[in-house]
This record gives sequence, structure tokens and C-alpha cells, in this order.
Amino acid sequence: MDSYVVRAIFTAAVWVVVVMVVRVLLTSAFDRYERRLAESDPMVAARRRTTFAFLLRVIVALVAIIGIWSVLSIFPATEQVASAFLGSAAVVALVAGLALTTPLGNLGSGVLLAFTQPVRLGDRITVQDHSGIVDQISLSYTALSTDEGRRIFVPNTTMVSTILVNRSVDDPRRIVTVDIPVRLGASLGEARRITQEAASTVPQGEELAIYVQIGDVTETTAWLHVVAYAPFTADVSHVASEIREQTIAALASADLLPA
Repeated sequence: MDSYVVRAIFTAAVWVVVVMVVRVLLTSAFDRYERRLAESDPMVAARRRTTFAFLLRVIVALVAIIGIWSVLSIFPATEQVASAFLGSAAVVALVAGLALTTPLGNLGSGVLLAFTQPVRLGDRITVQDHSGIVDQISLSYTALSTDEGRRIFVPNTTMVSTILVNRSVDDPRRIVTVDIPVRLGASLGEARRITQEAASTVPQGEELAIYVQIGDVTETTAWLHVVAYAPFTADVSHVASEIREQTIAALASADLLPA
């Protein structure tokens, strides 16, 4: 077997071990540090966890890149190309140009998110038309688990360039909205009262802050807009279904639904 290939295999194996050791050591050190922080201030621990999770990915990626370059540099052709490339003044211009492209733009935005922390891991946020829990901030994307049970990936550049709402900062409750039809000509005040009472009878209804407002009105139907603030751990879709079922049944009993 070619001596270059043997050296490359051995070097690659060494760097794989180095990457694994770096990851394990950093994770272990942070876990101990985080436990101490959590005992004194859980909010500080959440901020540190967000920063560390991102920095860990950056460090591991950098170590892996160095390892890959070390392996490729073993071969004379690759080494010559590397020397010529790194010694060229065009590298600076190339790096500056790449920094404006999407991949490195996402990386830079991820660094900004990790240190400024408009959102943290575990926060419930709304960005554009999506609401969910922040599960992960990677080098390119921020992963959300939405209220509908989906997992979406938002580019980090979008996270720092658009308006987002962090619902965990001041009010960690989840918002549940339901629209209920009412027969036009019926007493809307009575319909609102019945809807409010019926919505309060859903499971865990005592934990909900419920508001009933009059929404759109068509030629035959008036719509009641029900807004409920549920606990952070609530299943939004399930709560909405229960509210819809209870309120429609109550309005039907009072003959207030459209024909």
C-alpha cells in the first residue's frame, strides 16, 4: 500500500479520535458548569446552554476541517495547491465574498444568535407564520417544534433579519384561537356569554385565560373569536378541539348556530 495512503489513514483516525475527545471533554465540562448555574439561577443556565450548544458545533466543525486539511496535505499535489492557495492575496477577497453568501451568512447569524440571544433553547417563539419551541440552533438553521407537532428549520439569517416574538420572556403561555359561528339576528351578548362559559368547561379550563370577541360578520353568520391563553406545556391543537366541541354543543342547545 502506498506510504501516503497509510499516513493518510493513520492521520484521519487520529483526527477522528481528537474530534470525539474534544466534543466529550467540552460537553462534560459544560454539564458540570451548567449544573452549578442551574442551582443558583435557571435563567442564566438557559443562556449559557444556548451559547455553548452553538459554540460546541463551531469548535467541532473547525477541528474537523483542520483534520481533513491535515489528511489532504499529506499528498504532494494537495499540499502544493494548499500552499499556493493560502499564499495568494486573493484569499482575503474570496473569504470576504463568501461571507456575504448564504452559508457563511447563516453561520455569522448563528454566532449573533448565540451571543445576543433574542431566543434561547427551550423558548417558545413566533417567527413569520410559525410558532414553536426552539430545539436547536445549528450552524445554519434554527429548529422549531411547532404547536402542530411539526419540525421546521428556519435559516439563521431569517432569525436575525425578521421580526420574531419570544413568548417565553414575559408571558410563556401558549395562545389558542378558535372561531365559532353564530346565527345572525341572535343576541351576540348571549352568544358570547354561553361561549365563554362553555369554553371554561374544557379539561384544565380553570388554567385558561379565555376571551371572547366578535369577529367577522357576513350576510347570515356572525363569528365569535375565542382566544385562550394556555399553560406552556399545553397541547394547543387538543385544547382548541375541546373548546370548539364544547362551545358548538352549547350554542346548538341554545339554538344560536346558523341554519
